Amino acid sequence: MTSDSDFQPRWTCNYRTPKNPVEAQHLYNHIRTVAFLLDASSEWLIPIFPFLASLPSEMQFGLDSVIGAVLPGVGDIIGMFLAFYQLFLSRLFGLPSNVIGIMIFYILVDTFVGVIPIIGDIFDVAFKANIYNLKLLEKELKRSRWATAVIIPQCTDWIPRSKKNTKKFGN
Repeated sequence: MTSDSDFQPRWTCNYRTPKNPVEAQHLYNHIRTVAFLLDASSEWLIPIFPFLASLPSEMQFGLDSVIGAVLPGVGDIIGMFLAFYQLFLSRLFGLPSNVIGIMIFYILVDTFVGVIPIIGDIFDVAFKANIYNLKLLEKELKRSRWATAVIIPQCTDWIPRSKKNTKKFGN
């Protein structure tokens, strides 16, 4: 059995319904990695902008926010397609249609409010549709046939840091 500290980001996965616990864990790890990169990965900017290290974890932002700010309007549409990628992967676990509907709602709200200049950029940092969708997936996994197969980390960081850097956001 693995622990929270054994969780590793997964950059690829099989694009099919998992056939065993290992495939299910790999798929979940990839979905978690995608959600983190889209909504809470501003840590990669800390070497360039050190003040970001002082932000609380709730204020972290990811590629979705950056793309939306750099490419107004178009960036939010790109973010929507990336969010639908995460949704596609989550569907491979056989989620009920009502959960899929909620996930789509979160994505659409994030996209359409994100298009509004300035207010949309602030909203993009505050409203983390991909993280919310990850939480919905985790809730459903705990009730599914994968409940005993998929290990969901209980850590506060979306992707645990390497052992050499255990400092948390904002500390």
